[in-house]
Amino acid sequence: AADDGDRRLRRWWPAGLAVLLVALLLGWFFLLGPGSSVTVPAVAGQPRDKAVAALEAAGLGASIEESFSEAVPAGTVISTDPTAGASAGKGSDVTLVVSKGPERYAVPDVVGSTVAEATRRLAEASLAVGKVTEKFDERIPDGQVVATAPKVGTELKKGAKVALVVSKGRQPIDVPDWTGKDATQAAKALSDLGLKVDATKQENSDTVPKGKVISQDPRDGTLYRGDPVTLVVSKGPVMVDVPQVVGKTLPEAQQLLEAAGFKVKVEEALGGFFRTVRFQDPASGQAPKGSTVTLTIV
Repeated sequence: AADDGDRRLRRWWPAGLAVLLVALLLGWFFLLGPGSSVTVPAVAGQPRDKAVAALEAAGLGASIEESFSEAVPAGTVISTDPTAGASAGKGSDVTLVVSKGPERYAVPDVVGSTVAEATRRLAEASLAVGKVTEKFDERIPDGQVVATAPKVGTELKKGAKVALVVSKGRQPIDVPDWTGKDATQAAKALSDLGLKVDATKQENSDTVPKGKVISQDPRDGTLYRGDPVTLVVSKGPVMVDVPQVVGKTLPEAQQLLEAAGFKVKVEEALGGFFRTVRFQDPASGQAPKGSTVTLTIV
């Protein structure tokens, strides 16, 4: 009987040992090894690095996903998967959803682009075209964007609208006619309109008073800022010396005055019998060429 017991013990020993080893291995796997479970720590609201360290301390790994958030600062954990308090296999990864901060997009530089091109580029930047207004611009050609509101580089929410100011081209200037008017006032008024005025040319004129505009080029029509306007300014009539003819005979006096470019008017005193100049007006100095000198003869 003892021999039978020994034989049964020898038969049972290898099988029992194997069962025991399996039980021990299973116990280690599920209680201490990779098959064991740990509780996911609460790391939402913590900075990314701190949250990763907390997971590692709990025997877990970290898988990072990023997401925009209006409420959670950039670099801070928004949520976890599994959530805090749940069980997870030891050594498994917990997904951390980390904030990228508010979702913002910079206004692209569309100055100089057509409206169609600006619309396309804004859409590529996750923005949209808002109100479109027009204004004259001396630099930006007609139909191209002059400015944006908000300005280029401003950070906006996704889908926000950006207003465009579009050029109507250079502003036309209606040219007023200053012919016959004061040249100084004309030059200032035309310059104030943005035109480039040349009023250096002067000419004598028997009909346009000194300091007035004889002619203007162009005289009217439409120009643009910086375009030239030329004014010819009157110096008044040509002035010549009046010959002194008192005491001379009328024929001699007339010859001298007409040779100098004057007209002669004769008035008689006491019948003008001697045909001699007694008075002249003007008596001396200068007078406009072509003007009249009055002679009184006796």
